[in-house]
Amino acid sequence: MAKKVAVFRKTRILHLGFDPVAKPWSGALVRMMSGHHKFGHVEHHAPDPGDEIAARYQFYRPEFPDLDGSTGPAKLNRMARAMRKYELVIVHGEAGFPATMAHSLFGEALKLPPLVHYHDSLSGFAGGPMKRFRHKLGFARTSAVIAPAPAAANEMASRWALGGGRLRIAVPPFPAKPPAQKPDAIPQMMKRKGESWIGVRAAFLLRDPQPLLRAMLRVDEHWRLVVFGTKEECLAVSSAADIEQVADRVMTSTRLSGPEDRAGLFDIIAIAGPAPGALIPPALFHAAAAGVPLLVEGRELNPLLPAKASDLAVASGGRKDLADAMVDLATSEVKRKGVARAMEEFAATHAKGAEHLALFSELTGDERIVC
Repeated sequence: MAKKVAVFRKTRILHLGFDPVAKPWSGALVRMMSGHHKFGHVEHHAPDPGDEIAARYQFYRPEFPDLDGSTGPAKLNRMARAMRKYELVIVHGEAGFPATMAHSLFGEALKLPPLVHYHDSLSGFAGGPMKRFRHKLGFARTSAVIAPAPAAANEMASRWALGGGRLRIAVPPFPAKPPAQKPDAIPQMMKRKGESWIGVRAAFLLRDPQPLLRAMLRVDEHWRLVVFGTKEECLAVSSAADIEQVADRVMTSTRLSGPEDRAGLFDIIAIAGPAPGALIPPALFHAAAAGVPLLVEGRELNPLLPAKASDLAVASGGRKDLADAMVDLATSEVKRKGVARAMEEFAATHAKGAEHLALFSELTGDERIVC
């Protein structure tokens, strides 16, 4: 007798507005879902990614109307019709909002699958009367809208008439711990044995360079400030370092966008908090996953940091306070290691994404998603 072959039904999920570079949580979400299931029954589709990203995340790339440009009723209807062959639609941020609008307008008539919209700002995103009207309309029938923090949820509830069980608060998924970085992982740069590195973007440093540059004189000589930016920005940083007489303690690179691209090489990373309405900084996710203490100018990110790291966030514009926090962290190995451990544990907990998987299972009725 022939052996009976088990056939497992695929759960097809459509991702719109996916961008693992600007929104690392969107990539972490796919990784989390793909690696969670014994039989790999989740099939991910996304029309946006290029060849390299599609291969990395094993995406199918279906035909789908362009999310950019005009979004009249006919185009929105085409978007909605393209959603019919899926069990779940996940929309990432404002880039995918037209699809959310299409789902609300035509979802009932076309019997569309549930749609989850991930919001990617922490505050100051509600906009004027026209934007508020569009979002009230666009979210009218959305199955679930995910806010990354309580402040964002409060703004969405009050400005976009979102509330009840549809509005959820969930920390975005964090990426998995990256592999250890080689000392020469940054082109044309080498981390020597015994050196400790503080990473920062030039655009952030140059807003007020003096406090952080002068702080380098208050830490041991094995500390280096590693700055990333354009050629012009790096020249400006070198000039400022010469003035403060710390040129030998400052290194610059034009080869990467920021320290988060090789987070594991750093002992401390300093960033600016997000401007109102801006994306959550990707550096937060990469630093935490690598177990690197994060100094933040601005307290908006505190809900996405472990309690042990929240005191490293200073008020916006508090560059002197940030410099003091940097010195305190650099001169206390015990504190630095404690914060690093807390960051890594926080990221590892939120890399599992239990609350996200539970929501998807609830909406689709597919218990395999959480098994």
